[in-house]
Amino acid sequence: MAACPITQYRIPKYERLKRMAERYGDLGLEPSSMEAYLLLVSLVSEMREIATCNFAKYGLAEGRVTVLALLLENQPEPISHSQLAELLGVTKGSITGLVDGLEHDGYVKRENRGEDRRTRMISLTPTGLELIDRALPEKFRGIAGLMAGLSVPERETLVSLLLKVQEGLPGYRSN
Repeated sequence: MAACPITQYRIPKYERLKRMAERYGDLGLEPSSMEAYLLLVSLVSEMREIATCNFAKYGLAEGRVTVLALLLENQPEPISHSQLAELLGVTKGSITGLVDGLEHDGYVKRENRGEDRRTRMISLTPTGLELIDRALPEKFRGIAGLMAGLSVPERETLVSLLLKVQEGLPGYRSN
């Protein structure tokens, strides 16, 4: 199978960012802030494109992989729609759509639990287990390759810095 075409985003040169920051100097924006932001956004976009392409080989999208991985992690116990929605931070409707597709493809099954027929529990089928056991190792090898150039202390520093950036999200949302 041919390699996936990935969009390579170009970050403007520092001098261009500096001119833009000077144009709106009253905002207190430093060119290095713009550069870091643009690099982070471009990396996330490229990583999503790669993941989308890699999972497509298995007929999966990232949301479906995430559901399968959560079911795998919780094995042998099944999970309810509500639990999946909470773990993923999405609505029950979103989970229902994902599970419907996975069930149709034979990767998961729903079972009534107890007397309350409204509570349906979801678990992997043997086919779903086989599929996720093929797809996840490839993703994990990719992550290992992505991070191979960083030492453990550098990765810890990266996580710490990204958590600090995450703390700034309220200021980003307000605009």
